[in-house]
Amino acid sequence: MKARNEVLVGTVVILALVLVVFGTIWMQGRGLGREEMEVRARFREVGQLMNGNSVKVSGVPIGRVTSIDLDPAAAGVVVTMRVKADVRMPEDPVALLSPESMFGDWQAEIVRRSDFPEYTYSESPDPAVLPGATLPDISRLTAVADRIAQNMATLSDRFEIAFTDETAANIRRAIENIQRVSERLTDIFSSQQQAVEGVAADLQSTAEALGQAVETINRTFAQVETAISGDKLVHIVDRAERASLQIDSLTAGLLQTSRELGAAAVAADTTLKSVGAVADALLSGQGSLGLMLRDSAMYWRIVESNAEIQALLRDLRANPRKYINLRVF
Repeated sequence: MKARNEVLVGTVVILALVLVVFGTIWMQGRGLGREEMEVRARFREVGQLMNGNSVKVSGVPIGRVTSIDLDPAAAGVVVTMRVKADVRMPEDPVALLSPESMFGDWQAEIVRRSDFPEYTYSESPDPAVLPGATLPDISRLTAVADRIAQNMATLSDRFEIAFTDETAANIRRAIENIQRVSERLTDIFSSQQQAVEGVAADLQSTAEALGQAVETINRTFAQVETAISGDKLVHIVDRAERASLQIDSLTAGLLQTSRELGAAAVAADTTLKSVGAVADALLSGQGSLGLMLRDSAMYWRIVESNAEIQALLRDLRANPRKYINLRVF
């Protein structure tokens, strides 16, 4: 009987030890025969996070928190987590700490940074350590709400002080003034509506005129395109080439005429020089003509001789037999 009790006590002790071991392993998030990997994240502070708290991805538990240590290199806290090795981490992962329930339990969730860009994450110089951010728990939210309520009460007191009966009357008068201004603006808009309609009609007429001008331009372009695509352009080019050749020929003739005029001018200049030399000789009394020009008596003798010759010729015409006597045997 005594031996049986000892065996029973030993069995209970062994079972208790096994339960303690398995419980410790479970609390640490370790699984028997399951491959795990270690993930670390850095936070400014960790709130009420404890060893053994759950680690999740998309709300699914994948591991446990194994250690929480101060970062010796910089101000902050480094949290070590053991998670399943076969879990696929999100792109650009970050760690968020937040309350898991209303009873003080916390959790670490690994998410994409782009899913929560509004949070400020604690970066680590080690690229293997994930950036982390801690969300406020209920107590902090309550404290913040209490401060907001106090600020609202202060604002309410100040509003009551500032908003007197006189302020209300001023606001009422301002609203009435705004209403009167609105009515005046409505009247102005109504009076200007006819002018706006006239402008719109003018714009419509202008648009129609522009449309007609565009149609005319399109028809002109079509005619030009037809002329270009047909033989008219070829004829025009041929005529232009013939005209160009005629102009070249005319230019050559003008150049030749210019050369001939130059030669004639040279000849005329030579002739004028000769005439000038003769005139100089006559004026200086050289030669018979020069002597005659310089001697007036000779001029009068020549005049008299010419008169006698004229008289002789008149008498010859009047009496030819007097001077010519022809006899026929």
